[in-house]
Amino acid sequence: MTTPAPAVAPTLTLAADKATYSVGDVLTLTATYSDSTSAPVTLSIVASATDAAGNSINADLSVTVNTSEQQPMTIGVTDNFGDAYTQVSNAAGVAVLTATIGTPPAAA
Repeated sequence: MTTPAPAVAPTLTLAADKATYSVGDVLTLTATYSDSTSAPVTLSIVASATDAAGNSINADLSVTVNTSEQQPMTIGVTDNFGDAYTQVSNAAGVAVLTATIGTPPAAA
């Protein structure tokens, strides 16, 4: 009897190309994702350095390693201004979309 692989939840993070926009600016949105059919694992990296006086310091970093090729996921984006997003690319776990910032909705 084989044990089924543990369920893997998809992940999604968003990043905009800058923090502040004006009406009419183009916003570039990067969506980074991992689909549920690819069970990513964590690679932990540790480095150390020692200077001439014998003083040492360590640093560490963790990165995600996909265990199989990411399949494109369908990315849908909405915002409270009602802007329309256009998909520029979507491959290997990264989708890029753009929108032109419209006029904010009227205050209630």
